[in-house]
Amino acid sequence: MKKIPMFLLLLAPYLFLLTVVMTVISENGFTAKALDTAAGIYLGMLLMILIPNMVYAFILKGHGYELRKLFFWNMLLKLSHIPIYFLVFAAGLFLGLIIVGMMLIPFLVIFDYSLLLSSSMYGISGIWGLARAGKLSAAGAVLLIVCQLLFVADVVCAVYLYCRFGKRFG
Repeated sequence: MKKIPMFLLLLAPYLFLLTVVMTVISENGFTAKALDTAAGIYLGMLLMILIPNMVYAFILKGHGYELRKLFFWNMLLKLSHIPIYFLVFAAGLFLGLIIVGMMLIPFLVIFDYSLLLSSSMYGISGIWGLARAGKLSAAGAVLLIVCQLLFVADVVCAVYLYCRFGKRFG
C-alpha cells in the first residue's frame, strides 16, 4: 500500500506523454484546444501525483520507512525518468527551431523540473534522515541536497546514495 504513490509517480510522466500525443493527434496538431487539454492534464498530474509525492516522501520517513527503501525509490524514480527527460529535451530542441514553438519551451522546463523535484524529495528525505542520525555531516548533506536539485547530478547522486548508504542503513 505504501508503494502506490511511488508507482504513480513512476508511471505519471509516461501516461501524460501518451495522453498529450493522443490529444495532438486527435486535434490534428498543436491547436489551442490541444494545448489547453495538455495544460489541464498536467495541472491534474501536478496536483494529484507530483505534489502529494513530494509530501509523501517525508511522511514515509516519519512513519518508520527505512532509509534504504527511500534511497532505492529515489534511484529507481530518477533512472526511470531519464527517457522522459531526453524526450522533453529533444522536443525543446525541435520546438526551438520553430518561432511559435519557442513559446512552449518554458512549459517543457516547468514540466521537467516539477518531475525532478517530486522524485528528488525521496533522496532529500533520506539525506535529512542521515544528517539527523549523525551519519552525514551538514556540509555533505547540503552538497547532496543541491545535487538532488540539478539535472544529471540528481541521477548520479541517487545512485551514489543507494550504493553508499542504502545497503548499510535498513
